[in-house]
Amino acid sequence: MWKWKWKRLVGTILVVLVAAACGAANAAAPNELLAAKGAPSSLAPDDAAWKDAPVMTVKTAVIAGSAAKQGVEVQAQALYSSTDIWFRFVWADPTQSADRVWTYDGTKWTSGGNEDRLSLLWELSPLDRFQTRGCTVACHNPVSDPLEKWYMVTPSFDARADNWQWIAARTNPVGQADDKTLVGFLPTATSLGSSFVNDATEKGGSTNNRTADGLGPAKMQDPSKPASAGSGFLLASEAVNIDISKFKAGDKVPRDLLAPTVGSRGDVDAKGVYASGKWTVVLHRHLDTGNEDDIQFVVGRTIPFGLAVFDNVSGFSHTVSGDPLYLKFKS
Repeated sequence: MWKWKWKRLVGTILVVLVAAACGAANAAAPNELLAAKGAPSSLAPDDAAWKDAPVMTVKTAVIAGSAAKQGVEVQAQALYSSTDIWFRFVWADPTQSADRVWTYDGTKWTSGGNEDRLSLLWELSPLDRFQTRGCTVACHNPVSDPLEKWYMVTPSFDARADNWQWIAARTNPVGQADDKTLVGFLPTATSLGSSFVNDATEKGGSTNNRTADGLGPAKMQDPSKPASAGSGFLLASEAVNIDISKFKAGDKVPRDLLAPTVGSRGDVDAKGVYASGKWTVVLHRHLDTGNEDDIQFVVGRTIPFGLAVFDNVSGFSHTVSGDPLYLKFKS
């Protein structure tokens, strides 16, 4: 009798220990994004597949001297299938910014406005100290250093990183994120931003809507066609030459001509929705694109990455995750 009870007790303990071990194996540290198995039916931010996916909270910090006002908390999730991976990011933003426009005063045009962004950085080749210092070894120094100390390149000449940028006014209306490669040198010596090189492109993408002299817009919405991307955006396929007689003081025209990018630069699908003072952005891509300028996600591998948020700012004035983040796959 006692022997039977003892064996039963030992068996129960073993079951508990095994369950605990399995739970520990799937548990995530604060800086780990644990991708769960699952496949959303769409890029809708409220897709049911996200309901039980683990959540990682990332706190970003302001780069010293930049125009960014304050860091944010970003809730991140990830799902994967045998062929694809999805990411979902949610953060508070009191103002929806996607208004890059020309404004007419009755005589001349003035350009203005800005946009919100979300940026991710992945290793393509090993980046020295990236797994311990994150974005502070690629692009810029720690957030406490001023802008003039930024270098905007990878740690070595031949090192490369994959950079995804979801951009509210220029990529979101066409359902994509911009896919670039960060290199270890400046193709244009006087431009820090030139180190972000566009991935291979066959056609499409955003271009400036401006005249040759740069003093106003060259195109406007075709009056015979509804603005399918929304009244604040201008698709190249729906644009016609500007007719100044159609405008009065206070009228606005988007300063970007938009078209989906075909090629490696356009292989990240995206949908951002602004509601109740928050952005929710869903990204989707194949695990393996077969392109040398893309990170290839290997299930079972731990993948370091960095994250940045732009609140109605451009260029270098973003907030960034100071510590490295890690993508892991839940079995």
